[in-house]
Amino acid sequence: MNRRHALRTFALSAGATAPFLSSCSQEAGDSAGSSSEPWLKLAVQQYSFNKELKAGAITIPDYPKTVVEGTGIKALEYFNGHMEEQAGKVAFFKDLRQRTDDLGAVNTMMLCRSKAALDSPEEAVRAAAIEGYRPWMEAMKILGGDCIRVDVRSDGNAMEQMQHAIDGLKALTAVAETEFGLAIVVENHGGHSSNGAWVADVMKGVAMENCGTLPDFQNFKEYDPYKGVEEMMPWARIVCAKAKDFDTDGNEINVDYRRMLKIVKDSGFNGYIGIEFEGHGVPPVEGINLTKNLIETVIAELA
Repeated sequence: MNRRHALRTFALSAGATAPFLSSCSQEAGDSAGSSSEPWLKLAVQQYSFNKELKAGAITIPDYPKTVVEGTGIKALEYFNGHMEEQAGKVAFFKDLRQRTDDLGAVNTMMLCRSKAALDSPEEAVRAAAIEGYRPWMEAMKILGGDCIRVDVRSDGNAMEQMQHAIDGLKALTAVAETEFGLAIVVENHGGHSSNGAWVADVMKGVAMENCGTLPDFQNFKEYDPYKGVEEMMPWARIVCAKAKDFDTDGNEINVDYRRMLKIVKDSGFNGYIGIEFEGHGVPPVEGINLTKNLIETVIAELA
């Protein structure tokens, strides 16, 4: 029994909900190599095109075709910050779903931001955050994805904020599961959430099968990123391979991908790794392909 499976078993025995099955998080067996399917599947995060989308160089409807034709990757992630005006517009998301279907692609998850804090000390504000996430959960359901990412990164005492985060996540996760059939994931994304041990304790407190983590390789700030990813992996439903710059040998200069992907594999994870390229001076498709090549090289080395 690997560490990931053991911790999930502990969470269930502590009173978590019944297992929530989704392609966003495939339960790992006792060996990451026990299936004929690859243990990591590549996806692309829409935020890789942040500048181009803001400048109008491409549009959200262009995004699926740009990724599939430019990289060959057929799993797509989204970010609601680029399309907040589309909240609640069913026709828009049905059209986007058709575009991805026509490409033989799939939509996996959406990064969501909210003006109301899900980990606010005030119950009314937490409730407002849940309402604010509803149109995005509906959008993700239309797109055929499995989860949305939410933030719990408010200022305040770490232990007090942990309880507020647990309360908010429990309430949102219940809505996500019962009304939309979706999972909720928490990223290391600033504030206390940039501490892997803190996020792990939040997950233990929530103890619901369809609430998990999204470890980002480069969002830990001053916290040890390798330690942080390892701490978050037992609850990981998807992983973020953030990349910013490469050396002449094709290695990302800010993080050791060999060390990081070994941590991911050793956890027993089996699912999507989303490429989020945030480099400067390199076109997004080129940066995504550099990241793709590095990941594929390391996967072959770890086989």
